[in-house]
Amino acid sequence: MSSSSASSSAASSMSSHPATHVQSAKSKPAKTHTTKHTAPSTHRKPPASSTHASASLASRGTVVTVTRVVDGDTIYVSPPVDGLTDVRLIGVDTPETHKPGTQVQPYGPQAAQFTTSHLLGKKVALETDVEKVDPYGRLLAYVWTSPSVMFNEVLLRQGYAQMATFPPNVKYVDRFLAAQRQARAEGRGLWGLPPSQLCQETDRGNGIGGGCSTTPASSPPPAPQGPASSQPAGSVSGGVPPATKYDCPPGYPVKANQSGIYHVPGGEYYDETTPVRCYATPQDAEAAGYRASKR
Repeated sequence: MSSSSASSSAASSMSSHPATHVQSAKSKPAKTHTTKHTAPSTHRKPPASSTHASASLASRGTVVTVTRVVDGDTIYVSPPVDGLTDVRLIGVDTPETHKPGTQVQPYGPQAAQFTTSHLLGKKVALETDVEKVDPYGRLLAYVWTSPSVMFNEVLLRQGYAQMATFPPNVKYVDRFLAAQRQARAEGRGLWGLPPSQLCQETDRGNGIGGGCSTTPASSPPPAPQGPASSQPAGSVSGGVPPATKYDCPPGYPVKANQSGIYHVPGGEYYDETTPVRCYATPQDAEAAGYRASKR
């Protein structure tokens, strides 16, 4: 081999080896870079805001997901709480839509739709009270949609339900009373219905429901003619007009409502009844055509 050929061969050999070395050096970091880039994607963490929201909601009770809405005040949840998935909201009563033997009551479908749109598929917290299960085997609960919003109270404030508080579950009775009074004063929801529909609601001692009388309760029969009595002016069959929207005048404590029902002091919902007539005794109210409240 000539010296020139040897030199050429050696040069060729030297030029090929560095090229290989450079290629390896370039490919090795690329592989390391790819590993570092993909590693985080296999260990994703839930958004901090989502974790914080769940933790905040849990401060109100057991967090569950609403899987079904039966009507305005009854839902199903998952996972079960104490083995129960059927939940009845405490302290409220929406008009019936599915109760056997009971016709669909005015404003019932609207209440059911309202609850469906706000709760179905959502996470909520369930807070229980003294009595945790009702006679039908349903969990009794206050339903929180956020740490500051209780759905039971929302139903009352928007007029989709009336108060139906049963001791000993009275933890939020004052809040419920204030919410209902606001809805009633503003004519929201069912409180804007005419008397012919309000009388079809369930009687919960709120001055509505219990059935409709064929004789208007606000027009009792006239007092019999006879010697002048000591009854106040305007009294009819012993009855007098109410002193205020919710109060009867002294001496006439029995409240008679527009549905033909009367309530006596000490009754569970006496304070919430809006009287159309006031009587001195239950006997006077019955003589005028009213019947006693069942509660």
